[in-house]
Amino acid sequence: MLPKNLLKRFIVISDLRTQIAAYLYGVSPPDNPHVKEIRCLALVPQWGTHQTVVLPQQLPEHEYLRDLEPLGWIHTQPNELPQLAPQDVTMHAKIMAENKSWDGERTIIMTCSFTPGSCSLAAYKLTPSGYEWGRQNKDTSNNPQGYLPSHYEKVQMLLSDRFLGFFMVPEVCSAPRSAVRPQRLA
Repeated sequence: MLPKNLLKRFIVISDLRTQIAAYLYGVSPPDNPHVKEIRCLALVPQWGTHQTVVLPQQLPEHEYLRDLEPLGWIHTQPNELPQLAPQDVTMHAKIMAENKSWDGERTIIMTCSFTPGSCSLAAYKLTPSGYEWGRQNKDTSNNPQGYLPSHYEKVQMLLSDRFLGFFMVPEVCSAPRSAVRPQRLA
């Protein structure tokens, strides 16, 4: 479940021609461990183009994230794609391989695609074969060898106004990753 206030602010700060991304953190309600409520978008130093976004290998660390579980990442893209981009599979698999806190069953890739006058959201998780392919892939082209639609599955996503989320952003670009200040957004 994604709070509407986070989606709205993420879209407002986005650029139609340059991808941006954020890490997702949240909780599971006590009565349903299969549901994940996103509570925080952590914006980290990054650079993007119209085709991709590059995030640092090290995940953010902060006391406000301590009680939240990592749930994956979200990024914008200039248009809706019929499938998950192979670059997304590769990036997600490499983050999972380097960070044991990222569980393939709990972490997702969420895309926010800009369409004329609107945006479209989609969420995916990697299959075991997608994880292995992405972890080993070194081809950054749009049509890498061995990429298959079976490397990911779509997952259900809901928007909610039942709870609010917050952003975490670095105070300055040259600050260490632990120097972030949370912002509560209404």
